[in-house]
Amino acid sequence: MGNLFKVSDQNDLVESKQYPNYAKFPFQHFNPVQSRIFDFYNQDCNAVIASSTSSGKTVSSEMLAASQIREKGGKILYLAPMKALAKEKYDDWTKEGHHFSDLNISICTGDYRLTADRQEELKNADIIILTSEMLNSRCRNMESEKNDFLIQAKICIVDEAHLLTVPGRGDHLEVGLMNLTKINKDIRIVLLSATMPNVDEIAEWVSKSLSDKDTYLLLSKFRPCPLGVHYETYFDTGKYEDQELEKISKALEIMEDNEDDKFLIFVHTKRTGELLKTEMKKRGMEALFHSADLTKEQREKLESSFKDKGKDGLQYLIATSTIAWGCNLPARRVIILGMHRGMSEVETYDIWQMAGRAGRPGFDPRGDVYILLPESKADKHRARLQNPQNIDSKLLDNIGGHYKTLAFHIVSEIHHNRIKTKDDIKNWYSRTLANYQSKGLNDSILNSTVDLLIKCGAIKEEDGIYKVTSVGMVSSMFYYSPFDVADLRKNFMALFKSGNENDDLWVSIALGNIDSIKMGIVSKAEKEDIYAYQNRISNLFGKDVILETAIKGGYAYYCAMNGLNPGSVATTMRMYQWDFPRLIQVLQAIDSFGCKWNKSGFFRDLQSRVIYGVKSELLHFVNLPDIGKVRAERLWSLGFRTLNDIVNKRDILKSALNFKEEKVQEIVREAQKNLLLE
Repeated sequence: MGNLFKVSDQNDLVESKQYPNYAKFPFQHFNPVQSRIFDFYNQDCNAVIASSTSSGKTVSSEMLAASQIREKGGKILYLAPMKALAKEKYDDWTKEGHHFSDLNISICTGDYRLTADRQEELKNADIIILTSEMLNSRCRNMESEKNDFLIQAKICIVDEAHLLTVPGRGDHLEVGLMNLTKINKDIRIVLLSATMPNVDEIAEWVSKSLSDKDTYLLLSKFRPCPLGVHYETYFDTGKYEDQELEKISKALEIMEDNEDDKFLIFVHTKRTGELLKTEMKKRGMEALFHSADLTKEQREKLESSFKDKGKDGLQYLIATSTIAWGCNLPARRVIILGMHRGMSEVETYDIWQMAGRAGRPGFDPRGDVYILLPESKADKHRARLQNPQNIDSKLLDNIGGHYKTLAFHIVSEIHHNRIKTKDDIKNWYSRTLANYQSKGLNDSILNSTVDLLIKCGAIKEEDGIYKVTSVGMVSSMFYYSPFDVADLRKNFMALFKSGNENDDLWVSIALGNIDSIKMGIVSKAEKEDIYAYQNRISNLFGKDVILETAIKGGYAYYCAMNGLNPGSVATTMRMYQWDFPRLIQVLQAIDSFGCKWNKSGFFRDLQSRVIYGVKSELLHFVNLPDIGKVRAERLWSLGFRTLNDIVNKRDILKSALNFKEEKVQEIVREAQKNLLLE
């Protein structure tokens, strides 16, 4: 067991040229945080760095990583809290002139499928950027995938480590670190965060449960731009819409009082963001809205415009809270519109993450954040913000009366024969942050969780030994909820047995009526948009037989399959489309491992329909090179009905698609090949 050393800022600044020449930094002196890191950057130790936004945590991590790679060898794992930050870090480190640009850097997040080429890339990489979910998934399948890069890694840097306390995300980081340090006992752990009130406890967990190395805990008070925090109140009487307009009115007042400054305005719902954007436009204030509705290219263009410091740069950016998690988009002033997301209070760590965006080092003398509080409960929320919540393990979260988060991780341990008995579960649990925080795994929790897994068909017990079923195996292999896998198996068994696989209503509900979707919520606007679909489902299956949340999920899939506008369910639909290749893998595995439906062709066509948004008659076309929904519909309008038409109407095809001859020939060759397969 290693020792824990608590250190503070080093105010006698170290010249950056004192750092060895394998990394060059574009400033003369390290700041107080980085100057303290200089004391131990080349030691075989862990580090927990708790310092404010813009205090130089990235440079601190680079000091540790560069020393390891250049001097001692090995790989670096960098865990980003989300894909956008992973991409930003990849772009920064591969940019010409950066001291990491000569290294092999790989990015591996949920939208990067683990192909043979990808595995070879990870094998050859010096730095690998992952999300916590991807790390845990690779650790789970260490043996089957031969993920030797996990053993070759010497440092794991965790950015925004307070992710540990986020429901639905934190448990993946917690268990991922447990699995990584079990596979690679010699790896160094580096946690970076701005908002961890109980950071001492987190550092102790690292040094006592995860690692035998010494751990340095840096508690910093340094902030390059002083932060002014202003609590502003708004009238919170009357209807919900009236209260939203009150918030907007207060925000506009703040902006007009500081008309020359760059503003980042955080909203907690898309509707509020659109209302604010509309009101600003009425006053001649150009604002853009950074939300999940934008494509990757649109987000990047918007972010670039906001970062532009010239007169043509965007002055006002409206954003949802996800942009606060690490993306480098600071502003002179930040406004946070309220303390509620729907009926739920926004967590204090989210609020302070947003607040941390205020102030651009090198450009602003200070940053100012304006937090809008409802007048009737202002004192309550002010007290809550001034006493931020602790980082708290979510491994024992009770979801719908069950410990499904715990169950998700236990299934994989059983699949890989690391857990066989209840005593094994207790031994595994002993290394968790939850256990370190005295959240005991009593017999009642343990027994109910095991019983739930047996009941859903994910595991079975034989002579006192736990074993996975095909449901549990698929769950573990594809990092999928065992309860979702069980529901998908049941739903598609009923679909194929009834012979309704050509009925889009049946198929969409088979996809949408699963555990994780059923646990969601349906907003007022969504209720209106799904109304007609809900009536059709009720007529088909009976009124109130299927939960409204599952009907919302089914509606999103139905719209995706048919290229329809889902209205307020658009964000949900896009999320389903993005993850659909993985869902299809799960369905094909259920088919192969247990059910033997022999429906691989059906699932392949279903994937094309959901991703491209086309009806079944256009499937032949979208499976050809460079033909998506729009081009497929154009061909249909010109009388193309079959692959034979593609082969026999080359001149019309070339004119319709406006492709060069080589591309037309490629499409025709693929059509001919598909005809032979038919």
